[in-house]
Amino acid sequence: MAPPPPPHAAALPAWAAENALFRRHRRLRPLLLPAASLRAFAPLLSHCIVSGLARNPFVASRLLVASARLSLRFSLLLLSHLPASSLSPFSFNSLIRASPPRLALQLFDQMRHRGVTTDRYTLPFLIHACSSGDRPLCESLHGQSLRLGYSCVLFTQTALMNAYFACRFEVAARRVFDEMQAKDVVAWTGMVSGYVDSGMFLRGVEVFQEMRSCEEAVRPNVATAVSVASACAGLGSLEYAKGLHAYMEKVGLEGELIVKNALIDMYGKCGSIELARGLFGLMPQKDLHSLTAMISGLASHGHGKEAVALFFSTKEVGVLPDSTTFVVVLSACSHAGLVDEGISIFNSMENEYKVTPDIKHYGCMVDLFSRAGLIARGYQLIESMPFEPNLAILGALLSACSINNKLDIGELVIKRIESVCADKGGAGVLLSNIYANQNLWHEVDSLRRKIRDDTICRKPPGQSGFNASTLNAASHIIGQESGCKEKKGASWKGTRNARPLLGFASSRERLGFACHLTGRHPTEEKVGWVPSRVRVVVRLFALT
Repeated sequence: MAPPPPPHAAALPAWAAENALFRRHRRLRPLLLPAASLRAFAPLLSHCIVSGLARNPFVASRLLVASARLSLRFSLLLLSHLPASSLSPFSFNSLIRASPPRLALQLFDQMRHRGVTTDRYTLPFLIHACSSGDRPLCESLHGQSLRLGYSCVLFTQTALMNAYFACRFEVAARRVFDEMQAKDVVAWTGMVSGYVDSGMFLRGVEVFQEMRSCEEAVRPNVATAVSVASACAGLGSLEYAKGLHAYMEKVGLEGELIVKNALIDMYGKCGSIELARGLFGLMPQKDLHSLTAMISGLASHGHGKEAVALFFSTKEVGVLPDSTTFVVVLSACSHAGLVDEGISIFNSMENEYKVTPDIKHYGCMVDLFSRAGLIARGYQLIESMPFEPNLAILGALLSACSINNKLDIGELVIKRIESVCADKGGAGVLLSNIYANQNLWHEVDSLRRKIRDDTICRKPPGQSGFNASTLNAASHIIGQESGCKEKKGASWKGTRNARPLLGFASSRERLGFACHLTGRHPTEEKVGWVPSRVRVVVRLFALT
């Protein structure tokens, strides 16, 4: 079969147009197009080896790049048979970029062993390939950049910053960022997105504010806008959200579809579904991400029926929902109590949209049945799942068993929890509540003893907060601490002042909950604290 006609010289990529050897040898033109298979690539490779063209560093590097797209293993075999004189930094850089961490390190060692010098792109590719959360490895690569003299190169610094974020070493990432002489938009965006991925949303917004006020006057791009919108959404600050929207309009990014999608998602998570709905309605073009963001916002604000109606309208605009869209709309059905609609949507996933349900979709359905009080049906769905349920699904059903006093199913669920995972969280507490609601105090006491002895893993201590201005304090954390006796003085004095705010009362319901911890029948005596086994501690940090 004859090879396809070569493209016109004006259409040649820069690496081909600038190389005289490539322009002179027409047999190299197939390198412009990716080969369909190794069998199709073999004639070109054979010609280059027989004719001696493979000894040329340019040809050797292009052969390695082309073979790496087909088979990394074959490209490594080809690399081992090429003479050292034909190898260049580009050859190794291309393979390092496409390799997993261990292989990338081996290629780097082989590169130095065969006398090929590194260039400014080698370490960034190596660092990116090894950004798997291995902090000692990241620090070792940082040391290599210092030794080789590339520690001040912006590409290397940006790669190191991203690698440190992948290791959850934010302090080191910030240190590398501060050492950059001239930061470009990629570095600024990487810093913002790194903080967002680490859950440090306020830090991300602060970095964006630094970017706006820096002397270099770096203009944000679409990726920057999306990262900052995610930070504002994580903070839930409507003030920051409106400020970002105004700034996006000022710099001309508000018209980008991906930015509009991010703004809709941001407004939905910042508590303003009206602004999200208005922005969505003004969009001349909507894609799957637009619809998913709007459905998610409506669902989180209690507009379940509107979210379901918007989901069914996706057919009208020619958009097919994906797995994420189904998770969002099933969650909307769960929180709005739309059982029939949820069942219909779940059944349509495979039958109509050819989307295979995964554990998240099953989790939404179990949550839907649990909230609707259909405990038996939720357990039947768990039994029919094609994979093992996780702790979140079983915990949702067990919580529903606790609320609806379904002891028989609750015992079955906790057996499944014990077989699925070792970390049982608060499952034992929920089961003990079911026993207590049915006055089975002996079982409550036995289960609580197991919890104290760590036979059943303890539930993490809960914490709550309340407005600092009410007690003239900066922050208040209310938590349950087992056996806490050393908290005295000002802290305990503060808790007495906080009692009216915390809503302690003598209702039978609250006493009934307290008796879950003791195994004693509730009485109508006034209770200010839960029993001595659990202390409610309020740490008061006075304003300075």
